Amino acid sequence: MYLSKFQIVNFKKFKDVTINFHNRLNILTGYNNSGKTTILEALALWNEIYTKLIHKVNSQDRKLGLKKGQYRLGFASSTHHSYFEYSDIVSIRTTGYDDIFYNLDENYILLIASFKNDSDSLEIGFKIEKANGMNYKIFLYDWREFDYEYFNNFFDRPLNPINTIFVSPIANILSQEIFQTNPVIKDKIIKRQSNEVLRNRIYNLDETQFSIFKQKIEYILFNNKFDISLKEIGDKKSDIYISYQIELGSNDIFKNIALLGSGSIQMIELLLSIVEASNELNIILLDEPDSHIHRDIQKRLLEVLNSFDYIQVFLTTHNESLIRSAKPEYIFHLEDVSQKEYFSILNDKIDGIRFGLQPTKQLKVLQSLGSETSLDLLNALETDYLILVEGKSDPLYIQEILDKKYSDKRFHIMYWSFDGIDNIFKHILSYKTLFSSIKNEVSLWDKAILVLDRDFLTPTQAKNMTSDLTSKLKIPVFMWDFYTIESVLLSDINKFALLIQRFLKNYNIEVQKDNIIEIIQKSINDIVKTKLQDIENKKLVEPFTIRRKAIVENNFNKNILPESTGYSDIKDYHISKLHNNQIDSLTTKDDVIKIIVDCAKAFNIELKETDIFYELIKIADNTTTWYDEWDRLVKVIEERKTNAE
Repeated sequence: MYLSKFQIVNFKKFKDVTINFHNRLNILTGYNNSGKTTILEALALWNEIYTKLIHKVNSQDRKLGLKKGQYRLGFASSTHHSYFEYSDIVSIRTTGYDDIFYNLDENYILLIASFKNDSDSLEIGFKIEKANGMNYKIFLYDWREFDYEYFNNFFDRPLNPINTIFVSPIANILSQEIFQTNPVIKDKIIKRQSNEVLRNRIYNLDETQFSIFKQKIEYILFNNKFDISLKEIGDKKSDIYISYQIELGSNDIFKNIALLGSGSIQMIELLLSIVEASNELNIILLDEPDSHIHRDIQKRLLEVLNSFDYIQVFLTTHNESLIRSAKPEYIFHLEDVSQKEYFSILNDKIDGIRFGLQPTKQLKVLQSLGSETSLDLLNALETDYLILVEGKSDPLYIQEILDKKYSDKRFHIMYWSFDGIDNIFKHILSYKTLFSSIKNEVSLWDKAILVLDRDFLTPTQAKNMTSDLTSKLKIPVFMWDFYTIESVLLSDINKFALLIQRFLKNYNIEVQKDNIIEIIQKSINDIVKTKLQDIENKKLVEPFTIRRKAIVENNFNKNILPESTGYSDIKDYHISKLHNNQIDSLTTKDDVIKIIVDCAKAFNIELKETDIFYELIKIADNTTTWYDEWDRLVKVIEERKTNAE
C-alpha cells in the first residue's frame, strides 16, 4: 500500500495543489518558500487528524453500513466530537491561530489522501474549519457518502494503519538524556522533538532492528569502511540517565555519541525512524536531510531509503548533488504558484541537443535553482552507463524502452549524441581517448555503449562491422537489425497495427486491427514504389556507399568493411526486400510517421504531434506490442552492467 495522490486545499501557501506521488521515494524541490515543507506538514496533519477521529463503534449502524466492532472516522460535522482546541494540533508549527489558512474567508482546509494497494484504491478526505474561540472543527469530508465497509476491509488494521514520522535537521542532541517510557518517546516523535529521546530509541531496538540499523549506518556514513561499535551506559531499572559511546573502527576510541557531527546524528535519527516502522504504511517525512551531509553520503542515503519496501519517503531539498543522484521518477519540482497538479519530472519532455551530452530530466530543475549545465557532466561520472548514439531523439526512445521493460527504472543512464553516424566514424577514436581520461571510480569509457543504426548495410555487413568496431573500441557495440530504431516497428506488422489501434483510441476511434493492416499495406506499397525509383535513379544506395566507404577507411582501416563483402551486394539486397514488399531495411522515421498519418487520415484525423514515434513507444507494453529487437538492446546493457561488476 502507498499514498498515490494528495490534495491540499486552502492550506498555508496552497489554494489548491495536488501531488501524484511515487510509491517509494518522493523528493520535493523548488525555490525557497515554494511550499516544500508545507507539503510535509500537510501530510503530518492529515495523519494526526486520522488518529484523532478513528474510533471503534459499540453497536451496529445500518445507515452507515457499520457492524459492531468496526471503525469509523469521526462523527457528523455538527457534533461536539468534531471540535478540537488549537493547541491540540501538534503536527504543524505556526505562530498564530489563523496562519494555517490560505484564505481565511473560505473558512476551511481540505486534505484528501488517496491510497493504493495491489488491486484497490481508497480516498480519505478531512475538512478543517475555524470554529468559535480557539477551536477547529475537524471532520470527514464526505461523511454522508463514505463507504465504511470498504474502508474497514481496505486496511488490515484500520485503527492505526499509517505511521508518520517527521524528521527535521538536527543540530545536536541533549548532553544528558533521561530514560523515558514508550508513551513519552512516541509523544516526542509526534511533536518533532525526537532528538531528545534518540538514545532511548536505540535502547528500545530489538536484536534484528539493531542489526539492520548498524548495517545501514555503516554503509551510509562510511561505505562499510568502518565497523561501528556502540557501548551502552545505563540500566533502565536502576539509573535515571542513559548514554551511548561510539567507536568508529578499530583505530578510534570510544566517545560520547553527542560528539558526532550533525550530519551523522541526523542519519542515526533517520535510520531509527525506518527500523522502528511497523505499520501497514510507514511514511517518513524528511525536512532537508542534506543540510549537513556530504554528497557521497547523500547518494548512499537515497539507495538505502529505496531499499525498504515497507516505507514511503517524502523529503525536501534544494541540494544539487542530491537532485543529481536521484532518478527523475522520484523528483517533484515545486513552482511558486498556489494552484497546480504536480507529477514527477519523469513526465517532463526535454529538448535534446544535436551534439554532445544530452540534458537530463534534472537539468531544468537544477537550472531553476541557479545551477550550471556543466553539472550534467558530474551526473555522467555517477551514472551506470554512457550510451553513445547518433541523434538527439535516440535517448528519448531508448530510455522509454528501458522504462517500459523495467518498471523500477533500474538503469541510471546518460547519453551522448554525435549528430549522425558519419560523425561517429570521424570522431569516435578521439572520444575514446577523452572519455578514458575522465574518471570517478571508473572512466566514462568503461561505462560506454555504442548504439548504431544499420542504415543500408546487409545483415552480414552489419555483423562484420559490429564485430570489428567492438574489437577496435573495446566497448559493447549494438547495431539495430533494421535501418533505424524507428524501422523496428515495421518488422512486425501485426504489432505495429496494434500500436496504431491503441493510438487511435486516444482520439475515440474504435477500429479493427485488420482494417489498420490494410491501410498500412497500402502505405507500404507507395513507399516501395518511391524507394525502388530512388534506387534506380541512384539517389538512395550509391551516395551512401561512396560516402560511408571513404569515412570508414579514412578513420579506421580498409578491413573493417572490405570491398569484397562491404558494399558489393547492398543494392541487390534492398531491391530483393522491396520486391517482397518489405521496407524495414530501408524505413526512415519519416516513413513510419507517414504510415501513421495515413492511418489517421483514413478516419478523418489530422495529426499535429511532432514526435508520433515516441507516442507509439509510450503506448507499447511488455507483451503483445513488445519487439524482440528491443530485448536485444536491453540484453547488451544488462551484460555491460554484469561485466562492469
